[in-house]
Amino acid sequence: MKNTYFTSYFPLISIILFSVSLAILTELKTLELLKQIGIYRGMQEFFSPTWINFAIFFVFFLLYFMVFAALKLIANTLLELSLLFFTKDSNGESLRKIRAGSFFYLGGGTLSLVFVQSFYGIVIVLLLATLGYFIFFVYKIQDTLTFGGLIGLVFFHTLSWFTFLMTVTYVCLQLYNSIIASLPI
Repeated sequence: MKNTYFTSYFPLISIILFSVSLAILTELKTLELLKQIGIYRGMQEFFSPTWINFAIFFVFFLLYFMVFAALKLIANTLLELSLLFFTKDSNGESLRKIRAGSFFYLGGGTLSLVFVQSFYGIVIVLLLATLGYFIFFVYKIQDTLTFGGLIGLVFFHTLSWFTFLMTVTYVCLQLYNSIIASLPI
């Protein structure tokens, strides 16, 4: 690739594609729920069905976009921290090598549009894109790693994401329990 900045906009497009996929799926499920409980007909008295669909889509798109943008920021920070801790590269050459890895997420985002009817399909595509990127990342920087650095890098990423996921799960469960406990039953 001649221009190193050619792939610089791929993460944004990937975030948009995954957000659109999940927003469409969530919009369809939300409309189905609103129709089942009878709220949708009441909403139609004030707004057109097209506007209701667009508003629901837009709200969920923004929500997913913010979540994916935050995850991208965390991932980028963890990636650069792992390069700082475990590689012998001090010139930033490793960052240049792994930039093309954003093709994995761009392809995954495009493929996720095929699975707008399946939550599990979108999640599997996202996980496969992440796994493919991680393998690509380790392959591209392997010449700047010692064996101990490679083990440390893999454990650093695995432990960091596991800790993040468990913390979010714990906080969500605590919030759920506090809401359930506050209900007058």
